[in-house]
Amino acid sequence: MQTWIFQANPDEFDIDAYLASRPAQVPWLVTRYASEIAVGDRVYFWRNQGKQDAIAGIIAEGIVTTAPELREEDRNAVPFWRTAGPRSSVAQVRTVMYLVRVAKSREVLRRDWCLEDPILRNLANLRMAAGTNFPTTPEQALRLDALWCRTGRDWTRSEAVAGLMAYAETYGHPVSRLPSSPVARVALTIGRAVGGVYIKVMNFRSLDPRASGEGMSGASDADRAVWQEFYDPASSSLRMEALSREFMRLWGDTPPNADNGIVMPVELAAKAANVMGEAETLENLSFDDLLVKYRAQADQISTRPARKILSARSYERNPLVIAIARLRASHRCEVRNCTHPTFKTLEGIIYTEVHHIVPLADGGEDSIDNVACLCPAHRREVHLGVRSVELTEQLIFIRRSDLRGGGATRTN
Repeated sequence: MQTWIFQANPDEFDIDAYLASRPAQVPWLVTRYASEIAVGDRVYFWRNQGKQDAIAGIIAEGIVTTAPELREEDRNAVPFWRTAGPRSSVAQVRTVMYLVRVAKSREVLRRDWCLEDPILRNLANLRMAAGTNFPTTPEQALRLDALWCRTGRDWTRSEAVAGLMAYAETYGHPVSRLPSSPVARVALTIGRAVGGVYIKVMNFRSLDPRASGEGMSGASDADRAVWQEFYDPASSSLRMEALSREFMRLWGDTPPNADNGIVMPVELAAKAANVMGEAETLENLSFDDLLVKYRAQADQISTRPARKILSARSYERNPLVIAIARLRASHRCEVRNCTHPTFKTLEGIIYTEVHHIVPLADGGEDSIDNVACLCPAHRREVHLGVRSVELTEQLIFIRRSDLRGGGATRTN
């Protein structure tokens, strides 16, 4: 599958307000590559700076559901046009996508980060700003995917170890961001922006008693813990052998040019968290509004999600399905007479998990008719317990009852 960048001019179209409405279908003008854009292709939405000095860069992700064809603008998108003209009123070649995720402000992949990135600085839309549709190379697609997973998320211990390695390799020298520098190499290895690794290096410099008064404040608890793990106060030096060994253990087998279908293990948790975050945003809408969006999307999107290659298989999840499942059950376990203890999240919502009754790996659909809201204990039991078959049959009966009732029903 190909990965594309579709570009929006905020002076002409209020892309932020439009995406905030979480449209079920996203039509987009296609001025080039109409014969190459295909169903299943990934699209990153790029917002230009415009006159309002918006942060330029990637702000959302979508998947193509309809090949480019002559069609009128979606009536739900018309109110967001800021300028009258043929693009907003006349039938033109457009493709349709479903919205996978919209970035929060700290998750935007910024244009200036791309400009200094060894791989992304050659993005077609950076070299030729005028246009609507731009292809990416497989290498650029892989790099975008890695950054899209991690940007805006706290650094893990594994990433902090890599950041410390970059610090160790630059210690005593000016810290460069050039493509051949340790900072850039580590950024490509761990899927972080070059500027982000640079800041992490400067955070470690602020922790280093040998560099008193230098560096940048803002080191995290993970940074401090990693520093204490590998810095030897007695010798005033880093334990380089231990650090190198741990870096190689964590990152040494990271494929630098994996195919676009490969998901590195370190990305999996970030991908899952991003999907759950989008589902939580969708839950701010009413249950009925979510159902309207889901039904509008139903004819456009396959309920057999794309599979990614890992040590095991992972599947792309539809956050709309997750949001509907949890609201439908009022965030409670759907197993009859569930008495397992529960807890509330930081958002004050009862914690539950969304389970596929027929597993995706067995051909099950990522649809609201094939998911149930379960407490963590019943989620594990349905997979591993002796009552697995019994619980599965119970959940199948509940969903069939929904269908007999004419559709999804909400539990009060």
